[in-house]
Amino acid sequence: MCCKCCGETQRKAWVFGLGSLFMVLGILIVIFWPNLADHLVEEGLSLKPGTDAYDSWMVTPIPIYLSFYMFNWTNPEDIRDPTIKPNFVEMGPYTFLETHRKENYTFFENATVAYYERRSWFFDAERSNGTLDDLVTAAHVITATVADEMRKQPKIIKKIINFMLNHEGGELFVTKPVGEWIFDGYQDNLTDFLNLFNTTKIDIPYTRFGWLADRNESLTYDGLFTIHTGTDDISNLGRLTHWNGKNETGFYERPCGTVNGTTGDLFPPKMNVNDEITIFATDACRFMNLRPQGTYESHGLTATKWVGTDETLDSGETYPNQACFCDPVRFDECPKRGVVECKACRDQAPIYSSFPHFYLADQSYVDAVEGMKPEKDKHEFFLAVEPTTGVPVQVHGRIQINMMLEPDDDYDIYRGVPQILMPMFWFDQYVELSSELASKAKLAINLSSYGVIFGYSLIAFASIFIVTGITLTVTKKWVRRAPEDEDMLTN
Repeated sequence: MCCKCCGETQRKAWVFGLGSLFMVLGILIVIFWPNLADHLVEEGLSLKPGTDAYDSWMVTPIPIYLSFYMFNWTNPEDIRDPTIKPNFVEMGPYTFLETHRKENYTFFENATVAYYERRSWFFDAERSNGTLDDLVTAAHVITATVADEMRKQPKIIKKIINFMLNHEGGELFVTKPVGEWIFDGYQDNLTDFLNLFNTTKIDIPYTRFGWLADRNESLTYDGLFTIHTGTDDISNLGRLTHWNGKNETGFYERPCGTVNGTTGDLFPPKMNVNDEITIFATDACRFMNLRPQGTYESHGLTATKWVGTDETLDSGETYPNQACFCDPVRFDECPKRGVVECKACRDQAPIYSSFPHFYLADQSYVDAVEGMKPEKDKHEFFLAVEPTTGVPVQVHGRIQINMMLEPDDDYDIYRGVPQILMPMFWFDQYVELSSELASKAKLAINLSSYGVIFGYSLIAFASIFIVTGITLTVTKKWVRRAPEDEDMLTN
C-alpha cells in the first residue's frame, strides 16, 4: 500500500491500530507468559513419553564414571603386635564407565511408575591408575562374616566352627587381583565348603566373593523402584514411594526404615535451596539426608551444593533422630559418629560405611590405623543441583566400605587381634552435566524472562507508534502540505 495515496484518516487508523495491537499483545504476554512458560517447562520435566526428561531418564544421556580406590593392607602379619598399627596404602583409581537403562517399567494411574534399572560397567584404562591385575591384600570377609554370625553361640558350637575355619579355608586376610575384588569375584575354599554344607545358620548367598559380584548388567540386583512421575504434581517428581513393592525396607526401625527420598537422578523444579534433600541408597538399604552448603558453577549454571554432613552417617551418638539406624537391642555396640552399620543389608557381614578416609567420622577411627588422610575436597559427598529446573549439574557420590575386625579367643584366627574398623575400599560415582544439556537447562530457566522481555519490547514498540500518532495529531502533520513557492510554480 502506498502511504502517499492514504488520506489522513487512513494513516491514523494504521498508526493507532498497529500501536494498539502491539500494546495489547505486549500486555497479554507480560501477564500470561510466565505461567504459560512454567507450565511448558513442567510438562517437559515430567516423566511421560515424548518429553526430554523421559528420554534422559530411560537411558543416561551423559557418561557416569565409577572410580574405586582399594586399600592394600601392607602389614597383616603384625596385627597382634599392639605397638604396630595396621597400615593401608590407597591404590587406584580403577575407573569404570557406568550406564543406566530402565527396563520392565509400568506406569500407573496414580502418577507413579515402577521399574527395574540395569546398570553396566566397562573398565576405562585411560582414566585409571593401575590395572585390574594389581594385587590387593585385605581382610578375609567370609571368615569374618562366619565368626561374627556365630559369635554368641554356645562354646561347643564355636569349637566346631573354629575347626571348620582352620581346615576349610578360613583366613585372616587374602591377596587377590583388583578385578576379582570388584566385579569378577574370586573362588574361595571357605565359600565352597559353606555352599556344600548348606546350613541356614550361616547364610553365604553367593558362590564367588566380590564386592560387586553378580551385579554388572544385572536387572534385579538393585531392586524394584516405584517413583512419582510428576504428571499430577510436579513437586513430587522423582519421589520414591516403594522399594521392592514395600514402603519400608525392613532393615531398620521406623522412621529410619521408611522408603524415602529420591534415587538421586530426578529432582523436582523450584527446589527450596534452604531445605535438606534426601536420597535413597540401595547399597545401604537406607536414606541419606544432605544439607545445602554453598554453590557450584558450570556451563553458565549456578547450582546449589547439597553435601553429606556429620549427621548424614550418624547412628544416634550426636543426633538422636538417627538412633533408629542402629539395632536398639545392641545400642551400646553402635558405631561412633560418621560410621553406620550395614549388617542387616549386607547379608549379616560385619560391614560398615563411612565417608572416604573416615572424613567427618570420629577421630578414633582415623587414629586406629595408618594411611587415613581425610580431606574435604577429595572425600566430600555432594550433589550440585540447579534448583529452578532440578537438573543435577555435578555429582560426587563418595562412600567408603569398612569391615569390623573383632577379637575372639574361641577362634584361632581372631585370637589376640585388636578391635579395629578396617577400611576396605571407597568409591566415587562422578557425573558432570554436558554443555548440550546445560544449554537446554538455561533455556528452561530463562524461558519466562525471554517471553516477558519480548512482551515489554512489543509495548515499547507500540508506544512509539502511539506517541508518533499523538505528535502528528497535535502538530497537524498527518498530511504533508506543499510550500507556497511550490504552489505558485504548479499554478
